[in-house]
Amino acid sequence: MRNDYPSVLLIYTGGTIGMIENPETGALENFNFDHLLKHVPELKRFNYRISSYQFDPPIDSSDMEPSMWAKIVKIINYNY
Repeated sequence: MRNDYPSVLLIYTGGTIGMIENPETGALENFNFDHLLKHVPELKRFNYRISSYQFDPPIDSSDMEPSMWAKIVKIINYNY
């Protein structure tokens, strides 16, 4: 079934860009991308279907290796 609007798959593997400040402690914590539209309501202006996948636990960039690349390929293939 083809949709008339584009879709975006956001894959979060880990890192600072996926962190959010805890308002009580000020510490950075992992952001739950399932709540992306709640925290970034401006995205609703676009006529995109936005899906997300996040590694659990997040992977440090120094631990990114070919097996992780293969996992990303499988995630893209499954969601395509």
